[in-house]
Amino acid sequence: METKLSASDGWPIDQFGSSVDIDGDYAVIGSRLDDSNGNNSGSAYIYQRDSISGDWIEYQKLVPSDGHAEGRFGRSVAINGDYVIVGAHMTDGSGVAYAFYRDGDFWTEQAKLVPGDPDSLDYFGYDVGLSGDYAIIGALGDDEAGDSVGAAYIFQRTGTVWTQTLKLIPTDGAIDDRYGHGVAIDGLYAVVGSHGDDDNGSASGSAYIYGYNGATWTQRAKLVASDATPSDNFGYSVDMAGDDVIIGATAAEGDESGAAYIFRRDVLWTEIAKLLPSDPATGDEFGASVGIAGGVAVVGAWHK
Repeated sequence: METKLSASDGWPIDQFGSSVDIDGDYAVIGSRLDDSNGNNSGSAYIYQRDSISGDWIEYQKLVPSDGHAEGRFGRSVAINGDYVIVGAHMTDGSGVAYAFYRDGDFWTEQAKLVPGDPDSLDYFGYDVGLSGDYAIIGALGDDEAGDSVGAAYIFQRTGTVWTQTLKLIPTDGAIDDRYGHGVAIDGLYAVVGSHGDDDNGSASGSAYIYGYNGATWTQRAKLVASDATPSDNFGYSVDMAGDDVIIGATAAEGDESGAAYIFRRDVLWTEIAKLLPSDPATGDEFGASVGIAGGVAVVGAWHK
């Protein structure tokens, strides 16, 4: 059954649908150019599936308590259980993310997540992931390891308090790697995409896998496509579920039609599939967004 969702107060160029996530009977949809708190301040919408009709009904519109023009709240969204994380990568210059909690029938802002070392144009919040008590926030413009090498931050929730526990930086990062453009977390593992990485030629791309040992997150693997070529942008988007990781490569196939790759963990992480659309066309950028759960993968091609 297909349902088309539209914001009840939508307006041209709000970019409703610029980010999406779903968990159980709730979905969250970003609208990063919504003007509720000023031009392009952004918003996000919570939808709930009706248990009787199966219809998805707009439940609540989220805006930050300190929203302002050009904040881009809703650039990224993640939902897990009673929590939602929304990224606002242009807010406060360096970018921020917000945590919301569902208490009864209402979602309430619980915390504003800010990096411990904010800097202009870090784009913290460009992508976000959420699993249990942990959130991962990408900052593709971070310059600690070099211009736009990028970074990702792990936050842990204790009660109602979210605390930064770690900043991840690639051990072999290089200028313009854009590490943190895509991030995801599931249980004791996290993945960070680095689509500007040059291991197999300029911007061939890569993705880093991290595991949690009960005390800290450490790198377990670095993934590259088996048929990697320059400018593939492998790592542009990422997602993970259990032992499976999916990674988008928007410029693969030589004509920017794009591809997506699935890796599976069996002691080591191994590439098990390359996904291509049945109707590829130049510039489609298949792999611009990806999702995986329960043995099912979905891949977006935003220029189709």
